[in-house]
Amino acid sequence: MTEVIILFLAGSLVGTLSGLLGIGGGLIIVPLLTFVLIYFHQVTFDQAMLMAIGTSLITIIFTGGVSSFFHTKQNNMNWSIATHYIPGVFLGSFTMAFILPHLNILFIKHTFIAYTFLTAYKIFKEPKFKSLIELPSVFFANLYGFTIASISTIIGIGGGTMFVPYFIYHKVNPRLAVGLSSSLGIFIGLGASFGFIKNGFDVGEFPKLSIGFIYLPGLFLLTSSSLIFAGFATKWIHQISVLSLKRIFVCLLFLIGLSMLFSG
Repeated sequence: MTEVIILFLAGSLVGTLSGLLGIGGGLIIVPLLTFVLIYFHQVTFDQAMLMAIGTSLITIIFTGGVSSFFHTKQNNMNWSIATHYIPGVFLGSFTMAFILPHLNILFIKHTFIAYTFLTAYKIFKEPKFKSLIELPSVFFANLYGFTIASISTIIGIGGGTMFVPYFIYHKVNPRLAVGLSSSLGIFIGLGASFGFIKNGFDVGEFPKLSIGFIYLPGLFLLTSSSLIFAGFATKWIHQISVLSLKRIFVCLLFLIGLSMLFSG
């Protein structure tokens, strides 16, 4: 029962973050689910971490899907822009899911920490907003999508902490940036899910009700609660000013950077 309560509450927070800020919540799910698998199921740390990352990425398919649906209804979505990034995003997560078990992530971890601090500073320094959308060509869009998806797969996140600042930097309205990030998170989850399920079949015993590196009870509990709150949060976004949304995201980036800096 304790495990159920922990995962349900975590899913509620993840859904709120997904709808409000366009992030998948992996930076919450991965450490929490790793702890749950070790403490309640005696899974080794390395295997628990991979299962937490795999499960986190699949939850993003559902939370991102619901967030995208509500953002589309609220006119916070532009699928013509999203389609420029989808192929690269899917290919990046699909490829990295097969590479991940053999990869040393220390360098990428510190690169990501530096990225969060620099991006937060960039947004904080430039509070002015322009309505003109200035996006790169399809080739560079896919290249950037591939890079973000690859890093996101390693960390177990939906890419919002990189996609939202990226779109804001390119003069996209922050609310639209959140909607775009939510939609692209779906394809990060879809691409990664194939690799995590396939790789898991070659590993030893898993907790009951697991498929490969996917822990199904965690997937169900996290997803069910997050879907409810994701829908609420997409409506709350219109009650927050653009400047306040930027400030919230800057604070979140600093907290994420600090947590990663002092972890492990």
